[in-house]
Amino acid sequence: MKNSILVISDHQEQNYTAILQAAELAKAYNCNLHIVNFCYEDLRGVANIEDAQNKVVHNLHELNAHKLVNTLQNVVEYNFETVWEKNIHIWVNSYVKEHKPQMIVKTGHRSEALFYTPTDWHILRECHAPILIAADQKWHKARNVLATVDLETELTEQKQLNEKVLKNASIIAKQINADLHICYTVPFSPLLRKLGIINKDKLENEHKAELQEKLTLLAHSYGIKPDHIHIKAGQIDKVITSIAANCKASLVVVGSVGRAGLEQKLIGNTAESILTLLKTDVLAIPI
Repeated sequence: MKNSILVISDHQEQNYTAILQAAELAKAYNCNLHIVNFCYEDLRGVANIEDAQNKVVHNLHELNAHKLVNTLQNVVEYNFETVWEKNIHIWVNSYVKEHKPQMIVKTGHRSEALFYTPTDWHILRECHAPILIAADQKWHKARNVLATVDLETELTEQKQLNEKVLKNASIIAKQINADLHICYTVPFSPLLRKLGIINKDKLENEHKAELQEKLTLLAHSYGIKPDHIHIKAGQIDKVITSIAANCKASLVVVGSVGRAGLEQKLIGNTAESILTLLKTDVLAIPI
């Protein structure tokens, strides 16, 4: 039985960005699509709540049934359902635990408010499946793939995460006939640079020399051109955003480390911090 990709459909969206992205990913991973339409309305004051709820669900379901047939027929195998649910992330987490989909795909809805955690944030932090946040507006039409890795880590979990990131980036790059790029951000203090204590160019060159053996192995293992491996010093979200723009990436694959409680509201992980800067798709792979 084929695995599935869970697609969170945005019924207000006109161009089916997430669904079309998911259809292409389904070919790469040999998966089906399970598409879910969510709806919820405040029914206070309604005489027959159950009847009103059923009518809303039925209306949305029928509307999307016709759209999906026109969009996906003869493209990919799929099934779909319409769910009455206010807290989408709770439903998604439950579905992932039970069905273990290949990944989740949804259109991104960003917010820069510090204490506001929309559905995207909840899923990124709490869900134990890869999630692709599809951008409805991109920088350009190029389709290269950028994988972000930590080349100097000694932690077993982080090394395994590097492998997951590279494997998924490679699969997608081959499916869409794109070049695969890799980037590593060297830890760097702007203050030390300002004081003349650290030379940024020298720091980058030293790391490239130290990592030469690993770089050669990566290039050989994943068929990556030497000039497609980028090592830059700086703030990680800004470095990744800059490299993604320069190499014309349409997809950035990152490792994601979930957090809980107050910390998750104050300290975003790499996937979260670059989402507000990138105008490209982001695939977050959980540790």
